[in-house]
Amino acid sequence: MRTFKYLVLLFAGFSCTPATDLQKEQTAAPTPEATSGSLSSPEPDPLSPVLVEPPPGSVNLPTNLAAIVVRFTEEVQAAGADLPFVLRSATGDILPLPLGQAVPCAGSCYQILPGSALAPSTLYTLEALPNALQFLDGKPTPGGSAGSFTTGAEADLFAPRIEAFTVGVAEGCMSAHVAADESVLAEITVTAGDGQASISAGDFVTILDLVERLPELSAGVRAEAVLRVVDRAGNSAVSPPVAVDLPPRLPRLAITEVLANPAGSENTQEFVEIYNMGSDTEALAGLLLADKAGSDALPEVLLPAGAYAIVVPEAYNVADGKDPAPRDGTVIVRVPGRLAGDGLANTGEPVRLLTADGFVISQYGGWVDVSATAWSGKSVKRTAPDACDSPDAWSKTPSPPTPGW
Repeated sequence: MRTFKYLVLLFAGFSCTPATDLQKEQTAAPTPEATSGSLSSPEPDPLSPVLVEPPPGSVNLPTNLAAIVVRFTEEVQAAGADLPFVLRSATGDILPLPLGQAVPCAGSCYQILPGSALAPSTLYTLEALPNALQFLDGKPTPGGSAGSFTTGAEADLFAPRIEAFTVGVAEGCMSAHVAADESVLAEITVTAGDGQASISAGDFVTILDLVERLPELSAGVRAEAVLRVVDRAGNSAVSPPVAVDLPPRLPRLAITEVLANPAGSENTQEFVEIYNMGSDTEALAGLLLADKAGSDALPEVLLPAGAYAIVVPEAYNVADGKDPAPRDGTVIVRVPGRLAGDGLANTGEPVRLLTADGFVISQYGGWVDVSATAWSGKSVKRTAPDACDSPDAWSKTPSPPTPGW
């Protein structure tokens, strides 16, 4: 599970500031008509801070903006008593600002709290003062512009409205859909018995589709999920609890490769690769491999920890000469007839590995159409065994099969 201290810190920073309407927010470059002046800045030094939040060029931001985030290439610290940043308006006003708390990001990020309302419809540039900060080895950080943004006409004094919040659980992952009437950060807290875990996303959005591996919580129980959203002004809203049925403990198995359009016969050479991510040998007997049209009950086969299996039709030919042979040691699991009754669809078809009572252990959503002639003999692969099923979890372009690798 990803952790998002950035989100938590923003929540904390927002809670002590007023608020803004971001329905008109965009991230386009500001135009002269939208500002009360114009600014020009020299090209920044590569070691200078970069504005992360709000994104450079953002417009129609609330005048009661709750927090700013900047990124350095490495950790920094104060070099003296002087405030290291100024927020400079196009009209020449200057607001000195301190370095705030560190927040996680790709690099070293720090939060800066404006602490007071900004002027409406004004272009602001965040600048780092030279020699006011230093890297941990004592080298001074360079000064310069970190980036600019433009405020809107007024403050946001209202909490965001949650327009949609749905939650589902499959293959040990939680999927959530969130919609709000303005750009928000979203955090979902799942409570099961005495256990609690949070899943969140680090960007301001109006619509969020989040898929995350489910944290370690009690299995086979009904849990509650609660959504909290916060806007750029620090206004927040909380949803009513949503019931979530957590699955029982499932085998640590993953569908990692699907060959639906083999170079050889589709009657015999299709395969679905399964990987045992766990530390124990898993019995496949009784599990189901299913597509939209049918399913196969897997036979009594053991899959050692860290090993691969391929589920194939009964007449599968290891050495057909047209498709790569499986790696030595790969467990071959044969099922009667074609896979899932009538074979796998080349146009992209969901394939699921299920328990006998229907819980999804792992799945491929059928995200890639392999029916083109160019994709004959090419498979689709999961990017990482523990990646939750989504379009981003699978290779976009089919490639030569690697059964057992």
